[in-house]
Amino acid sequence: MFALGIDFITGVAVMTDAASREKAEWPPHPARIFMALVAAHYESKPLPEDGPAAEQAWAREREALEWLEGQGAPQMSWPEASTRDVVKVYVPVNDAGVPPNPARVKQSELRSALGVMPDQRGRQERTFPALHISGEGPERQVHLYWSNAEPTTEILAALTGLARKVTRIGHSSSLALVWVSRTEDAPAPTYEPNAKATKTHRGVQLRIPAPDLLAELDQCFNADEIDAFFDLSEAIAAGKGKAKEQAKAAFEERFATAWSRSVSAPVRLRPSPGRTAHYSRVNEAEARIVASSFDSELLVLTKQEGPVLTLESTAALTAALRGYLIQGGEGKPEWFTGHSAPGVPSTGGHMALLPLAFVGAEHADGHVLGLAVALSGQDLEPELKMGNLGTWTVRREERSLPPLALRSTTWCEPSSVWASVTPVVLDRHPKHDQRTERVQWRDEVAASIAQSCERQGLPKPDLIDVDKTSWHRGAPRSRPGPDGMPWLPGKEGTAPRQQVHVLIQFPCEVQGPLLLGAGRFRGYGLCKPLGFPPK
Repeated sequence: MFALGIDFITGVAVMTDAASREKAEWPPHPARIFMALVAAHYESKPLPEDGPAAEQAWAREREALEWLEGQGAPQMSWPEASTRDVVKVYVPVNDAGVPPNPARVKQSELRSALGVMPDQRGRQERTFPALHISGEGPERQVHLYWSNAEPTTEILAALTGLARKVTRIGHSSSLALVWVSRTEDAPAPTYEPNAKATKTHRGVQLRIPAPDLLAELDQCFNADEIDAFFDLSEAIAAGKGKAKEQAKAAFEERFATAWSRSVSAPVRLRPSPGRTAHYSRVNEAEARIVASSFDSELLVLTKQEGPVLTLESTAALTAALRGYLIQGGEGKPEWFTGHSAPGVPSTGGHMALLPLAFVGAEHADGHVLGLAVALSGQDLEPELKMGNLGTWTVRREERSLPPLALRSTTWCEPSSVWASVTPVVLDRHPKHDQRTERVQWRDEVAASIAQSCERQGLPKPDLIDVDKTSWHRGAPRSRPGPDGMPWLPGKEGTAPRQQVHVLIQFPCEVQGPLLLGAGRFRGYGLCKPLGFPPK
């Protein structure tokens, strides 16, 4: 076992959440702690005059970091923390650069440089979200545990020395002590990685180190390129004759462009959030969660080009995507085509297509941001041709922080309360008349929807409500007309089946995606967690 201990020595942690600059991060993510170790490693890089022993010790630290990044997600324990009010502060802008030849400074550059003077210096708005950590002494410590890790004596010694060099985690005011814990002294972990946990009351999602993270940090920091740029630029500005020409040639060879004062220096990039893991309490009794008949890992496609379309275009969008996927359909498996043989519908589960739209928020308008394929793992970048509606180009969504509508968790997070975004197409025509037998019609529709749930292996709902209007803001109404969904196209010569919006409360949480009704494989009947119980 290998463990790290951390103490925020002032009782305050200043760390900005990766998703919001107005929010503080807690607990400190394992990836952030790893990056603090990396920062301490580079801040103590030996100078040439320090000798070979210092170089060898520094190299062993790097080997230890490469070992640590490959150990997976650690178990953790952390204390409670309370947020402080986020106060806006205004900080001075960066100083102007020193010109290589002061005699040739332009008037405009001089005016810009005067901006560093106290009476003229501009300031930019910043926030530094902070938390107060509960407890004193050991009670306010954070611990990370790799229970299966077995470091060698050399790696353990290198990490012990490196941990002592860490002075902060997060902002420079977020002072911290870090140490390698002896296994017998470390308290028992309270949180552990749990693939079944979600970002609900049962767990939290944390960024974790992963293999090659150190190499990615090196690439993003870009130190070698930046140092070479300024070293060669200085040699060109100060050099003369042959030395100047040699420096220019070296600059052009390295950066593939001729040197001039207007050439911008290489930049440092922010590292990507990288891998994440869901955490839940150790030995926590898991609430019962029933999975729908679809895989919760959606293949999300984000729109690259094409017109703005709303949910009313669901049938055209899903038909275009299905047409693209199924072209050359001979030999494709049953779960993909939905047919066990030509003209014979599949009796098992098969691929479903979902429209992912901006709904549920205050200003939601129902416009479609992308599509998703359930039960498919293909890498796609198709053009979807939809006749008068135009053409869409889509590709797999791979951004670290995509819009909420394009995140699988938005549609798949376990919930006991769900409401439709696209209307549910009833499996059969109700026998009762909606206008003259309203109560009987609603009971019959609710029974049909309950059967649709039970056919997918879901529990019988405790409550089903139906309406023409969705419970999610931005979703279209259930029937054709202004702000309404068109009928789902059926077989030629058959009347369209009735469509309704539904609100469903299950006796336990259900894992999405939840798709109901006769149109569930074509984007109709798509439901989304409502987020609060019905009254």
